[in-house]
This record gives sequence, structure tokens and C-alpha cells, in this order.
Amino acid sequence: MSYDFIIYGSGISGKIAAIALAKSGFQICLISENIIDLEKSETNLVTFLSIGSLGYLSTLFSNNQKLIKYEEIKKIKCQLNSIDGRKKQFISFDNQNNQYLGKVIENATLDLLLNSELRAYKNIDIKENYKAIWIENKLNGVSLKFANGDKLVSKLFILSSSKNQVLLNSLKINFIQQDFFQHALSVTVKGILKNKNCAFQYFTHDGPLAILPYLANEASIVWSIKSNSELLKKNESEINDEIISRITNKIDNPEITSIEKHKLNFNFAKKLTDNNTVLLGNIAHNIHPIAGQGLNLSIKDIALFTKTVSKFKKIGYEFYDQNLLKKFDSERKLDNAAYSFGTFTLEGILSSKNKYINLLARNGLWLTERSRTLKNIFIKSATGKDFFKTF
Repeated sequence: MSYDFIIYGSGISGKIAAIALAKSGFQICLISENIIDLEKSETNLVTFLSIGSLGYLSTLFSNNQKLIKYEEIKKIKCQLNSIDGRKKQFISFDNQNNQYLGKVIENATLDLLLNSELRAYKNIDIKENYKAIWIENKLNGVSLKFANGDKLVSKLFILSSSKNQVLLNSLKINFIQQDFFQHALSVTVKGILKNKNCAFQYFTHDGPLAILPYLANEASIVWSIKSNSELLKKNESEINDEIISRITNKIDNPEITSIEKHKLNFNFAKKLTDNNTVLLGNIAHNIHPIAGQGLNLSIKDIALFTKTVSKFKKIGYEFYDQNLLKKFDSERKLDNAAYSFGTFTLEGILSSKNKYINLLARNGLWLTERSRTLKNIFIKSATGKDFFKTF
């Protein structure tokens, strides 16, 4: 069978791309190596969606009611201690005109919403339990063969999963990969939130700890801890006590209801296209969670890609034209690189035990806190305020 797009990978980014392109009138085949409805997230992970990303998603979804219950994040406040712990430096970010910055959404809720939307589109053909065993990527199209004997072809192929080695080996794209040597503790905590509209980030010497409120009496704690930290050698009860001790000034009567551990790795594709293959999602840029921008970067990629292919098709060009793909890659390169490498460097600086780097970091925060111009630049970029104006 032939399609305009085959999308391989049914994670959150792959699903959003399928819906965005289908809404623009393209014929889509979404490939999953599992059963999509059984893939609903059982994890306690959450995602920060900027106000720009939320606005864009609202144009794709027929029903956004499931997102209304989540609290608006109106301020982000960060704290960095001195090496001796006696002096603290704070910096806060908020939007002007009383606009909120975004919302923290449970991945499980986002998955359910996306699955419901996918089933509503007649021009999205979902193939489940399909595993690619061969790919031919040429300038006039892409062909794939699967373990069950099926063969599918499309004008463009979107790879949104890094799990299939056959597909990865076919790419003529160089990746920059790095082990962060960190594990993220993802924690769900219930209690009385002292400020449900403010996200907090503490830069500890074990790694950054974020408190992310998402419901009236519920928050997610994400603590990126160095793999050699003594903390990770403690038992669950001791880890729980350590976390509680860090958050009692923000949450009264805290109760930890779940805790998970995830390995952190860095991945950055030097380009997003290879002939008629396009990379979207974590396979293109898997970054440190310190700034909460991972999915927001992917949504920007998807929004621009959909807009570009739709525009080329409307004016009579082939939407798989190589000039189109180069244009898309070029326009997203700077933003993706800035956040990918910026968060990589920032985390190292703010978690450093070197007293000179620590002093430099605190002075940098002090200067930024006093400059509304600098903070507005960061806010506009992180919220996608200017980027999504034309979508």
C-alpha cells in the first residue's frame, strides 16, 4: 500500500505528527511495534507543555477537556546555594499581562487524549504489531518490509523511534551521544501545595530537583541525580525521607505515592533529514529535563514541518522536494541546538562543586534576575510565544 507519510513510532511525538499531518489532508500510516491502546502510559512521568505548545495542540484536538483540570504554571522559581550552603541565589520567571507559562500534564492523560484523536481520523491507517526488517530510502520515495511479510511505500518517511536497529543503521545521519551519568527519580507526591501555580527548581550538588504542581493537591518531583551519588545506594524508605526533607517548605503533609528511576542520556542528530526520511521526537534530540523543553522542541519541529509541507503542496510543489526538507532542517537547527547543548552545559555549571564555578553561576543568576529584558528573551523562547504566532 502507498501513503503520503509513513510514521514509525507511536510515542507522543509520533502520534502528534500523525494527527497534525492528517488534519492537513495527508494520507498517513502510523506504525507501532505494539498495540497502541495497550501502550497507554502506566508511568508516573509528566511533561511540561508551554503555553505555545498547548495553543498549537488545541488546534489539533477536537476535545481539550481532559487538559482543563491541570493547574496553570504562572511562575518558575529557581534556587542555587553556595558551596557552604550559607548564601542562596534566586531567579524567577513569569509571563507579562497575567498570562501563564504552561501546564504540567501527566503523560498517561496525554496518551489517552492522543489515542482518542488518532482513531477519529479516517486518513490515518494504524498498523500495530509491525516490525520493520528492511528499508529502501530513495529521493522518489521510501519502501519498507515488515516481519509479517507486508510491504508499504510512502513519499516521505518519518522516524520517531530509536528502538529499531535496522532503521537506525540505514540512516546517513551522524548523532552526538553522551551519557549524562545521571538517573532521574520521578516521584508523585500528594499534599497541600503552598503555591500550586509555581514550579520550583533547586540546584543541589547531587543534581537539579524540580517540584512540578499539576493538580490542586498533587505534584511531580523530578530529581536528576548523579549516578555515583550515595543517595542512590539508599533503600526506598531512606530515599523517600530524603525527598520529603527537601520539599516540606513547599508542600504540607507530603505523601509519596510512587517513585520511579530512569537513566538519562543525551542524543542530538546533526541533521533532521536523510533523502526522504525525517527525524521527529526524541530520536532527533533527547535532552536533559532541567528546562522541561524536550517535548516542546518536538512540537515546534512538527508544527513547522506540517506547515512547510502543506505550503509546498498548496503552491504545486512536491511535498517531498529536497529543497523543502533542507529548508525545514535549516530553520529548526539553531533552536534545537541551543536547547540541547545549552541545557547540557547549564546543568553541569549549576550542579558543580567547584567554588569558582558556583560563584560565577550565582553571579550570573543575580544579574539575570535584575534584567527584565534578559528574562523576557528566555520566556519568549521557552513558551514559544513568538514561534507559534503564525500557526
